[in-house]
Amino acid sequence: MPRNIYMTAAVAILINLFSSRIFAGEITQPDRLRLELETLADAHPGRVGICVQDQPKSPVCVNGAQRFSLQSVMKLVVAAAVMQAVDEQRIRLDDQITIRREDLSVNIQPIADIVARHGSFETSVRDLVRRAVVASDSAATDVLIARLGGPKAIQAFLEKAGLTGVRIDRTERELQTETDGLMWQPEFVFPQRLEQARREVPAEARQTAFEAYIKDPRDTATPRGMAAFLYSLASGSLLTAGSTEFLLTVMSQTTTFPDRLRAGIPPEWGIGHKTGTSQTRGGINGVTNDVGILTAPDGRRIAVAAFVAESRAGQAERAAVIAAAARAITAAYE
Repeated sequence: MPRNIYMTAAVAILINLFSSRIFAGEITQPDRLRLELETLADAHPGRVGICVQDQPKSPVCVNGAQRFSLQSVMKLVVAAAVMQAVDEQRIRLDDQITIRREDLSVNIQPIADIVARHGSFETSVRDLVRRAVVASDSAATDVLIARLGGPKAIQAFLEKAGLTGVRIDRTERELQTETDGLMWQPEFVFPQRLEQARREVPAEARQTAFEAYIKDPRDTATPRGMAAFLYSLASGSLLTAGSTEFLLTVMSQTTTFPDRLRAGIPPEWGIGHKTGTSQTRGGINGVTNDVGILTAPDGRRIAVAAFVAESRAGQAERAAVIAAAARAITAAYE
């Protein structure tokens, strides 16, 4: 082939690379975005923490160092820990697991209906990851935690990855019962027994437990720490390429609370996310969360962590704050 053809091809490649760098978007005015997010946070009757990260350093944060309860956002962290175990060949996605009554958890757990009908449920690690993230199934999550070796194994995964600011200390069934002033008992796998036990806790004791939960550093994250976790996942530095794409695909199928981050992004943007919500007691909601990875039309990924805690507003207003944050973030991307 003539030398000038080689030179022409090389120049074309350089032009394409240079052009992609020119036209790749980014958050061009971080100070302006921070001010917009601060305005949202200040106007809300509660504590708001938001962090946005689209590059290795310098995230845009509001109350980024404060701690917020994770609630079901922890299920995404558990899923990532499972995928790391897959990468290390300690677990296979196709590993079969039998779930029985004694393996069940509390609150949202569609798997419990299957077990109630059939006595047990034969499934795979792959299915449990999907159920934990997409449908926020607590039974799926607690079974995966047990498979990994308990909450300490999840925390070890975070520490090994060099991620700080995120804590996983308890299973879902431990966290949710303690918030009600109870300690987990095996009989609570029967929902009616758990509800009876909850009714028997004096109102004052339940309120005390709820207030203790709000102040508890366990099972919490800072917005900065969560954004760093998400950015590490989005950039491919946390997991292998195959595991990264698998988990991002699962996140894109999330069905819970579409009125939060998903409601605030333009139609041409993509999103993979995980929500979390606590109970409301005495007119105060413990926490309303949504964390995720936004994908711009040019393919660039942006990590977003949004937390609304100790809020006196209703569910719709709490969701609206998170949606408004997403609108501000996407509008700041050029």
